[in-house]
This record gives sequence, C-alpha cells and structure tokens, in this order.
Amino acid sequence: MSADILADADALELQARKFGDAACLAATWEDRMRAEDRAEELREEARNIRTRIASSREHIRNYYGLNLDVGLNVQHEGRPGVIVGFAGQYLEVQLDGDDHTTTCHATAGMEYPPGIRVGPGPDERFAHLVQTTD
Repeated sequence: MSADILADADALELQARKFGDAACLAATWEDRMRAEDRAEELREEARNIRTRIASSREHIRNYYGLNLDVGLNVQHEGRPGVIVGFAGQYLEVQLDGDDHTTTCHATAGMEYPPGIRVGPGPDERFAHLVQTTD
C-alpha cells in the first residue's frame, strides 16, 4: 500500500536527518563523510519511493484518463471504499468493513464519482472499461 510506503519514505528522511546531524558532531573526517554518505543514500531511497508512487498515479491518469487521488471514495464490485494507495496500474482500496486493503486494477470492477475524468478521455481502447456514477 503506498500509504505505508510513503510512511517508509518519511522514516528514511528522518533517518537521513539524524545521520546529517551525526555528521556535524562526528569527531573524525572519516566518520563525518560516512554519516553524510549514508544520509544521502537514505534521501535518494525516499525520493525513489515518492517517484514510483507519482509514476503510478500518472500512468493511471494518462492511460485510462482517470485523475485519482488518495482519499477518493470509490466502489469496487459494488462495495464502497476509499483509495489509500497506488501500485502501477493498481489501486489499494480500503473497502468498508474490511480490516485489510484490496488491490484493484484501475478499471476492473471499479466505479468512480463523476468528474474524475481528465482531458478528452482515456485511451479509446479502454474507454468502455471506465465507469463513473452519474
């Protein structure tokens, strides 16, 4: 679930700050450089996580014409739920009454509220797959 992954990215950023602080206090040049290198590695990993999630949202937007966001109320196979994350062309949806998330393809059994389409519409090959509740 990308919400958990974003939390991981935030945790990496926090660790990077701690390594950066440690670098300032390091007694030797080698310790300082090691701490700064580790801080940069953690920052890069956090950036990569955020980029993957943004790429998933952008893929869904460009390929299916759906402008989706975390927190959007949707229905999957008639069950109401909320989008909590993204993974490629898949969504992580917290369905009402479930204690776990469900991974759903952006067009398979999904219904979206009106107004989430963007541009002229999704790729014409997939227009028949996108359902909105009007």
